[in-house]
Amino acid sequence: MKDFVFESVLSPFIQGLLDEKRTLGYKYDVEAYVLRRFDRYWAETIGDSVKITPEALAGWLKQLPTEGKSSQSQRIWVVRQLSLYMNGIGIASYIPTDRIRRSRPVIHILTKDEIHELFRVIDGYAPSRPSKDTAHMASEYRVIFRLILATGLRRTEAATVRVQDIDWKIRAIAIYNAKGRKDRLVYISEDMARLCREYLDLLRCLIGFDPYWLFPGVDPSKHVSSGSLGLLFHRFWHSTSFAVSCEKNPTIHSLRHTFVVIRMNIWMEQGIDLNVMMPYLSKHLGHKSPNETFYYYHQVSEAFRIIRQRDTLASAVIPGVRAR
Repeated sequence: MKDFVFESVLSPFIQGLLDEKRTLGYKYDVEAYVLRRFDRYWAETIGDSVKITPEALAGWLKQLPTEGKSSQSQRIWVVRQLSLYMNGIGIASYIPTDRIRRSRPVIHILTKDEIHELFRVIDGYAPSRPSKDTAHMASEYRVIFRLILATGLRRTEAATVRVQDIDWKIRAIAIYNAKGRKDRLVYISEDMARLCREYLDLLRCLIGFDPYWLFPGVDPSKHVSSGSLGLLFHRFWHSTSFAVSCEKNPTIHSLRHTFVVIRMNIWMEQGIDLNVMMPYLSKHLGHKSPNETFYYYHQVSEAFRIIRQRDTLASAVIPGVRAR
């Protein structure tokens, strides 16, 4: 057993964890080596803070160029034990997930300029073969893509909203039997609610009756196809000037990612503790747990930095998350 000298502000807690584990009969030699590396990381990167947050762990959680998934998972698992230990003695600490999954595609977070041009294209859409049956679709696309960006809804959730699912008094949409068979309320901003009301008034005039679906398809008795929304988004994006120089073109799901990152960015700029707000955001998005929501943070830390430097959408565009 090799004894390491820990030098960061976390050293008392690291030593406390080692003492506890060894008292219980664990060797914890490999873990001590990892904790020594983490101690150096903390001293060099974080400094005087003893608060383990997602931001503080961002660099530690990344896979190093010379390591495999197993080594990365072990590093994260050891720090997870430290966070659990610190929580156990009353020091609130973010607990990272130690499950390393298969590589996911690079996320494209839309910038303010990209969003503006994308919606300029969407707002200019007209059916190639105008008819009575397709007259309402142009107005529909202007609203549904904005709703996805402003709430982070999945495209299937947005496509299947019924008019009766909207509570106009509290400005909330009830989402039923979503991914994981979960129900939840998604709150919308006053501006978004007004846009939906105006769109509904127009829709009634165009189809001649009160719609069952908020976003009906060409056949108003059926909702718009979520698959067609994905194809349309692709088409709209490739009509923007950004598509030519973009390494990883966004998908419709990128609107959901963008909602999350902008929301987190606003909280960070306002000095709001992400650890406090993430459970609410997780519930808003319909995630199983806040750890699933933190995936966005870990994957887009660089995009997060760029957004902070270059632009911030007004808070009115993205509604605040309310607990229920």
